[in-house]
Amino acid sequence: NGILAHIWKFFGAAPVEWLTQASMQSIVLIVSWQWLPFATLILLTSVQSLDREQLEAAEMDGAPWTSRFWYLILPHLGRAITIVLLIQTIFLLSIFAEIFVTTGGAFGTKTLTYLIFQRVLESQNVGLGSAGGVYAIILANIVAIFLMRAVGKNLD
Repeated sequence: NGILAHIWKFFGAAPVEWLTQASMQSIVLIVSWQWLPFATLILLTSVQSLDREQLEAAEMDGAPWTSRFWYLILPHLGRAITIVLLIQTIFLLSIFAEIFVTTGGAFGTKTLTYLIFQRVLESQNVGLGSAGGVYAIILANIVAIFLMRAVGKNLD
């Protein structure tokens, strides 16, 4: 009953129940445990480099906390958020070890890289595996270009 399920329903598709199986929940927990500290460090470093004088000046001018956040803090975090999103997206497109070790691709937990692994090494279908690899690279580039354009407008 999450946001994505409502979006799927809006477009007429049946909702996907991603987290109904314990295997998917454990993979989400493992990946979060692995990558959340990295994202936190990048964002924390960016927050610490924020000019405190600007925040103090806005506070003295009577700007509410929400305005300080939206107009000072969030624009300053733009580059850090872009970096984190790009790295996380590339990682999520290439996630393999967590799936292979925990579930072996069973219980509906196959990812693109796991399918490439299956096609190349288990099925000996190198052509299909190579096509999957090219697809993954193209998808990562499309996402990167989209993020850079969407966030880049606000960085200048």
